[in-house]
Amino acid sequence: MAEPASHLPPRPLGRTGIPVSCIGFGTAPLGDLYARLDDRTAIDAVATAITPGVTLLDTSPLYGHGLSEHRCGTALRIAGREGVVLPTKVGRWMEPRQGRGDGSNFAGGLPHRAVVDYSRGGTLRSVEQSLLRLGTDRIDVLLIMTWTAAPTAT
Repeated sequence: MAEPASHLPPRPLGRTGIPVSCIGFGTAPLGDLYARLDDRTAIDAVATAITPGVTLLDTSPLYGHGLSEHRCGTALRIAGREGVVLPTKVGRWMEPRQGRGDGSNFAGGLPHRAVVDYSRGGTLRSVEQSLLRLGTDRIDVLLIMTWTAAPTAT
């Protein structure tokens, strides 16, 4: 599929200089953040965002324990990857079928346990899993995901 016709003015992405639409699409809700979302609605949401020229599609393995990346990948295989800048994150990789048990705000998602791992091996595993879920040969921007727990009362 051809590059999306943009109705949105481009902006450089931080200091990278990569041109992206002035509005990006955050995909945490596609991982069933707060409420479950059916596949068709999630996939259509990505295609609907890309159609008017949204070129920044931000995702993460943590969003629904891989579900968001999976749904984004499905949508991109339908709508086309050309012209879309795809950032994702490292710092977590998924251990398949080990249950969730993380206390996140995701109402659904895949039955994977998130493993916090900033090592070289963990980073490579996270990237490899993301590439598979996204069904692509490249990730345009790779971010290091940090997370700190809220302070507890003493």
